Amino acid sequence: MNYYIRSSKKDDCYNLSKTMRKGDVQEVFASTGSNPVQALIKAYLSSHRHCYSIILDNEVVGMFGINRVNENVGIPWLLGSDKLTQHKLEFYRKSVEYLNTFMDEYNVLFNYVDKRNWQAIRWLKGLGFHFTKLVSDYGYEKKPFYEFIKARYV
Repeated sequence: MNYYIRSSKKDDCYNLSKTMRKGDVQEVFASTGSNPVQALIKAYLSSHRHCYSIILDNEVVGMFGINRVNENVGIPWLLGSDKLTQHKLEFYRKSVEYLNTFMDEYNVLFNYVDKRNWQAIRWLKGLGFHFTKLVSDYGYEKKPFYEFIKARYV
């Protein structure tokens, strides 16, 4: 197994878009009306300073990053293929490592997750994010999404 994280390249967006897991495809369309490649390119460009790719055996299996709102607030995101969590323990360890780095830079991280995306919800809860409210008509498709947040000083 060769599992590692590196800074993203624009080509990673095209490669991952072909294998993105169903829950993530549904979520990006429901929230923005975008297809996978559009969503990944937008995320890549919006968070270029903090945009990373997860590589498993030379294949891009995930991308994540932080979109900066201001010096105190960031918007975390992660999109992946079904292979993203193939090595769950390593994925979780890397998630904690990068989350701690992001929390050193930002006081608050927040975003929204599709209520149907149970894999993402379980992962976020495991990382200590708090779910603050359910927005019943969020985004492009007006689907239910949870707002989640993690604050440095709570």
